[in-house]
Amino acid sequence: MTEPKLRFPKEIKPNPADLAGGRYGTADTVRVFGEERTMELQLSVQGISSLVLSRLHPDFVPPEEAQIIYERANLSHIDPDRIREIEARTGHDGIAINTSIEEVVPENCRPHINKIKTTADTTQPARALQLKEGLEIIAGTVENVRDITIERALAWRDVISMDQSHLIDALPGVAGRPFAFYAEMLQSSLELLKYTYDHSIMGKWADATGNHHQATASGVNGIALEDEFCRELKIGHMIAPAQIPGLEFEADILYVLARVGGTAGNLANYIRRHKSSDVGLFWDANPKRRKGSGAMPHKDLYGGNPTAEEQTESFWRLMMGYLVVGMQNMEMDYARDLSSSANMRLILEDGFKTLDHGLCRLADVIYWLDIRKERALERVERTYGVTTSSRVLAHLTDPRATDRPMSREAAHNLLGKLATSAYEKGQPFLEVLSENEEITSRIMSHKLVELTEASTYIGESKQLIDNVANKCYQKKTLEVKCLKND
Repeated sequence: MTEPKLRFPKEIKPNPADLAGGRYGTADTVRVFGEERTMELQLSVQGISSLVLSRLHPDFVPPEEAQIIYERANLSHIDPDRIREIEARTGHDGIAINTSIEEVVPENCRPHINKIKTTADTTQPARALQLKEGLEIIAGTVENVRDITIERALAWRDVISMDQSHLIDALPGVAGRPFAFYAEMLQSSLELLKYTYDHSIMGKWADATGNHHQATASGVNGIALEDEFCRELKIGHMIAPAQIPGLEFEADILYVLARVGGTAGNLANYIRRHKSSDVGLFWDANPKRRKGSGAMPHKDLYGGNPTAEEQTESFWRLMMGYLVVGMQNMEMDYARDLSSSANMRLILEDGFKTLDHGLCRLADVIYWLDIRKERALERVERTYGVTTSSRVLAHLTDPRATDRPMSREAAHNLLGKLATSAYEKGQPFLEVLSENEEITSRIMSHKLVELTEASTYIGESKQLIDNVANKCYQKKTLEVKCLKND
């Protein structure tokens, strides 16, 4: 069986006081979106830009000097506290990065730092790399939830259960079937995530208004330089960006997070509702059972409140709010508008952290989920067989099955009355049908027994589970291309 992904390995002890990192975060997302990882990526981008410019114009930036910048533009040579100190003094993160590099390279290298670039030519590619790593993490976690969900679907492939429509008993099926539905929706979100990963992660190197002014003034083909630079980083770029690429691309990422969160929230709600005392279908088999309530000791028998499911739903709402902000941020004055900058620094980081947290907890819930098979059967039998009425309807209106087929309206009205009578009297549907001449004159008694057996009226529910498993199980979403310069 697929093991649920841990939010934090046992050797890492998060600080629960750090809400969007310790209490509501994961080790992976804290690493990728931490302050020092942001510094590391910006330093790396500066080093790689020196190499690329030197490769295309060695007379402009000598290769040996570019190599020194590249080798020293990292946190192994630069103390992150020094970057913080410079930023506190200057009030500018880009200046802090560039000055910190200048302090660790020889004097002859210093003129080449941030050459023919604006700050966004560093921060935007670094952010693109960060977002790419974030999508890689989310993809892996969604795959983990998907595979555990499919395993649950397969495990309950033969458990007869009742599907509901509008919270009313509708048709018999198998208990694993809803999990196949949610697994397929998770796979659909993964496919959208892959498209976004391939098409909406945008870097740039195009100067203050996106028109390569400094490059042109220095005799450098800025268009070719940007193309080579982004190819080196394995990220995309616009043909004609402003100082930053259009913020529609970051809205794409927030939509992916919200869509994943929506499916996860629906799955969590389904599990929570079917764990409830009114339904009583699922229970938590985790041996490390939590306390149920501070005021109601008897809740211990349920293994605690469904807090993981509720958190997953809560984070879905958070993702939807973030998506609204991201869509509003698309309103951007050409060539540069900082009205989105502050909020996106917050919501992208917190969005990835909280979504991954919720997915990890949901994976653990599904992994330990067990079913009360006797309750599943009870929920089928409590209908007295009336949920087979549509199968009887199909037979009554089929000229291949009877030489006196009824009109659909007449058959529907008759079966509606007979089903109501059976349910209200607590009488098996078969008996009620067997007492009606309109039915018995068209359907033989042995056939009625067959048609009203709820446990055999499950459609293609088992095959659909198999089909989803064959298509989606353990399928990898991404060919990882992101720069990892740790």
